[in-house]
This record gives sequence, structure tokens and C-alpha cells, in this order.
Amino acid sequence: MKRILIILCLLLSGLPFYAQQTGKVTAKFFPNPQVDIDTPAFAKKHGFTTYRELMTFLHDLATAYPELINLQIVGRTQHGRDIPMIKVSNGGNDKLRVLYTGCVHGNEPAGTEGLLYFMKQLTRDPQLAALLDKMDFYIIPSVNIDGSEQGERVTANGIDLNRDQTLLSTPEARTLQRVALTVKPHLFIDFHEYKPLRSSYEEVTNGLLVTNPNDFMFLWSSNPNVSPALRSAVDELYVPEASRMADAEGLVHHTYFTTKSNRGEILFNIGGSSPRSSTNIMALRGAISMLMEVRGVGLGRTSYKRRVYTTYKLAESFARTTFEHADRIRTAVDEADHYNGDIAVTFRSKAASDYPLTFIDMLACKKVTVPVEARIAPESEVVLTRERPVDYYLDADQSRAVEILQNFGVELERLEFPQTIDLECYTVTTALESHDLVAGILPLNVKTSTETRAITLPAGSYRISMSQPLATLVTVLLEPESANGFVNYRVIDAKVNNTLGIYRKMK
Repeated sequence: MKRILIILCLLLSGLPFYAQQTGKVTAKFFPNPQVDIDTPAFAKKHGFTTYRELMTFLHDLATAYPELINLQIVGRTQHGRDIPMIKVSNGGNDKLRVLYTGCVHGNEPAGTEGLLYFMKQLTRDPQLAALLDKMDFYIIPSVNIDGSEQGERVTANGIDLNRDQTLLSTPEARTLQRVALTVKPHLFIDFHEYKPLRSSYEEVTNGLLVTNPNDFMFLWSSNPNVSPALRSAVDELYVPEASRMADAEGLVHHTYFTTKSNRGEILFNIGGSSPRSSTNIMALRGAISMLMEVRGVGLGRTSYKRRVYTTYKLAESFARTTFEHADRIRTAVDEADHYNGDIAVTFRSKAASDYPLTFIDMLACKKVTVPVEARIAPESEVVLTRERPVDYYLDADQSRAVEILQNFGVELERLEFPQTIDLECYTVTTALESHDLVAGILPLNVKTSTETRAITLPAGSYRISMSQPLATLVTVLLEPESANGFVNYRVIDAKVNNTLGIYRKMK
């Protein structure tokens, strides 16, 4: 009944019930900035930048500024479209490397548009161009081009690309990891948009029709396996300085939150730690990493200039922070390459009752704050810890796991002769299948027991040294209980009472 009354009120106010934002809310809270943005979408009244317009824009920019702009094709989509990357550099060696990406989800165009504007500003704003003395920019304005052309979140084969960062089942995901391996970014930022109006919000606001008030939300890696040096750089440098920029620009911000239903109760997840997403996988690779959620999905062209400008100002802020703290950034990334802490195999977010969240009451056109049940990922508690091994070993028949590891750039050694070694083995004690599909599969949640015994590994088995830069990523992929790891995602078969084809060599 409440839902029906809300829809009637919306219709009487002249707003279709499927719309995301009233004119009054737009005028009061989300007016467009007084700035000219000369990118393709703003040269027309309707729609967003098409693939053809994107490629023309990039070719024209590279032609006009050959001393700064280098256009590269770094991969192809499932429909055979070239995936372009722009490198912006004024020359020189040993610079900090910044990797920006947009449109991982095809229905989130503001990331692409904001990055196009950022590129253009690098060619004509002297203060911004000065940043090139210390850093090179690598920019993929649209990763999921097939999805973008259709206005769809997912890739051509229906996979959510931001749930595919451990499986690498799509060419787009493999392209992104190949670029990361080649570029080895010090800083990685992935620009997204989020849906501000959700029906689940009504359930915690006594039936009010409310919308998320934030121009953007920070989603940095809360995975406890990420090097502390990387996490502290985000906490102490990037988030505070971007927040000060936003406050000066009148942009509202918060840590990212979304909702889930737990036995009929609405829970708010604050932050995120899942390796399947871009921000966590890049942090586990050893980069300072964030995913920025700009307000936008479902808004069409409403407040589009504000959304694009928000993306641009964030890209600018993160670049300036990198420039101003170059020595600390370099040190943090170097430390991450050699991080060897214990493995946080499983962990849970901190529970918080009466967590205050602010929304905009759409009909009253005012802000309201309500207490919600929340799970706070940045304050996760580690449940299961294991000592980091010297090496992992994989059975010779684990070809799919090996292929994915190689796509990440992990170094593996194939045994030429049989070897008998004292290794720690996993035996599966329980296995519970999830009811929710992820990347087209039902994940398998297992528990294991471990014991050390002499194992004879046949020729063709694989050794993975933990003295390589991607060692932390390897631990998250190979530990059986790890969320979104190879056992969880069925890359490696697991059956109760069977020994897994993964082994650990301890000191």
C-alpha cells in the first residue's frame, strides 16, 4: 500500500514512477556546474559518447598532440571492437605510473566522459600538465565497449566484468590484467556510477521514497591481505585530499555502501573486500587502488555535466596527491612488492547497529538521517589465518588454474622430473554450494583440515615461488577457503574427504 501511495504522489507531482530524480531535487542538490566540457556527449542533446565518437576523439587528440599523446590498442572485446588506451607522457624515465579506467560497466558513461575531459585538460591546462614531470598517465576510457554500445551493465556474454577479476573469463578482464602487468601502476583508479534510488531504502525509512545524496562514494580495498603501506596511503593521503577537494566544490561524499537482504532484514554493506572486483584485485597486485562510485545509474542525462565534472575533479585530485607525495607513493608500492605477512584466509565485516546514513526525501525535498544495520568492511575481523608458505605447488592437471595465474603474470616453474617433498596438504571437510550465481557459476564454500606429509609430485607439476611480487595475489587465489578464489569459483575441484590439488611448502 505504501508503494502504491508513493507512486501516486510521484505521478501527481509530474514525475514518472520509474524516474530517479525530481526536478526540485536536481535544482536543490545536484545543479550542473558552470563549466564548458568539450567532449563528444556534450556536442549533442541526447545520448552518450558512442564507440565511433570515442575513437574519433582519441585519434584527433593523438594527432593534435603527438609529443604528449600515444594511442594504443590493448585488446579486443567479444564483438571484436578495439579497446583503446591513451598514454599521456612528456618523456623521461622512472616516473610514477597512473592507470585510470572507465566504463567497466557499460551503463555507467560518466567515467568515460570524465576521463576524456581529463585527457584534454592535460594538453591545455599548464598546471595540470606540470604533473607530467613526475608521472605518466595510462587511461582506458572504456573497458566494456560492447556493453556501452548497448547501454548494458554486463559484457556481450552476460558477465559482470567487475565480478570477473579472479576468474578472468572474459577477454575484457584479461585485457585489464595484461595492461596492469605491463604498466605496473603505482596508482589505479576505476571510475564507476551507482544507482541512487533503490526500493530497499524504503524498508529502512518507514516507506519514504529516498535517494542517495552523494555525488560520489569511495570504495577502496578493505581486503586485509593488502599491504599496510598501500592501505595507509589511501587512508592518510588520497581520501582526505579528495574529500577536501569535494568540500570546496560542494560535492557530497561518503564511503561506498550498498544493500543486501539477510533473512528479510536489510543490511548495508559499507566498503568492500572482495577480490573479484577491480579495486581489490589491483591492490592485491601491489598498486594503490580505489574504485570511485559517482552518482548516475538510471539518471539518463540528468545532472550529467555534474557527474562528468565530478569524475574529472577526482581524477585531477588523485593525480595531484600522487605528484605531491611521490616519494611516499613509490616507497609504499615498493614495500607492497616485498610484503610477506600472514594470510587472512577468511574474515568478516564488523557489525554495527544504528549506523547513521543520510538520504534525500524525494517528495519533501530535504535530507533525512536514519539508523541502519550495517556491516563495515574497513573494520573487518580476521577469522582464519595461515602462515605464508615458501612455495605453493599445483598438480599437473590443474591447467585452468595455471592459465589464469599466467594471465595475471604469476611466475610458475614446471617440474621436469618427479620430486618427493614434505608438503602441507588440504583435505576438504565440508562443502556448501551457494544459491547465488556469480559470473555464471554457483560458488562452493569449503572448510579444510591440513597435515604435512611426504608427497611425490609427478613431472609436469607446478611450483609457485612466494618470493615474487604477485605472491599476495597468489595466496588469495589458492587458499581453499578464500572468497572468490580458485576453489570457491570451482577452478579447482573440491569434494568432501578428498585432498585438493594444492600444496604448501613451509619453512
